[in-house]
Amino acid sequence: MKRNARIIQINGIRGLFIALFIVTCLAAGFVAFPGFVAMNVWNFFAGSSLPEINLYQGVLLWGIVAILYFIATKQSFAVSVGTPKELSEEELKTLMDRVKMQSQARIINKMIIKNLEELQKEEISKEQEKSDNENITK
Repeated sequence: MKRNARIIQINGIRGLFIALFIVTCLAAGFVAFPGFVAMNVWNFFAGSSLPEINLYQGVLLWGIVAILYFIATKQSFAVSVGTPKELSEEELKTLMDRVKMQSQARIINKMIIKNLEELQKEEISKEQEKSDNENITK
């Protein structure tokens, strides 16, 4: 996790609308408009020898061009494919023990919370009885 992580806080419906507006503008500026340009350039140079493309295909063409540009200008570009390292028997046993402990802790926490809620209800009812008794004696 980054130490200098930036947090964007969206407050209320106005903040939601502003965030939606920003996302829409970014999508239009970096995806739709270049896709529209790519579609028009393709259709202009295609003439009658190649089929015309629509906006969706223009966006795909723009994506291909952008990825190719990124790969061509990047000095080191590597793709790595591999299998994840498997856990040893000891690590797997330790992991399973931790999972069991966490599930038991969850069960105990639920029981404790339930008992606390019942105690609070009992205290509230006792306080109400005391206040009722005091009101009756007055």
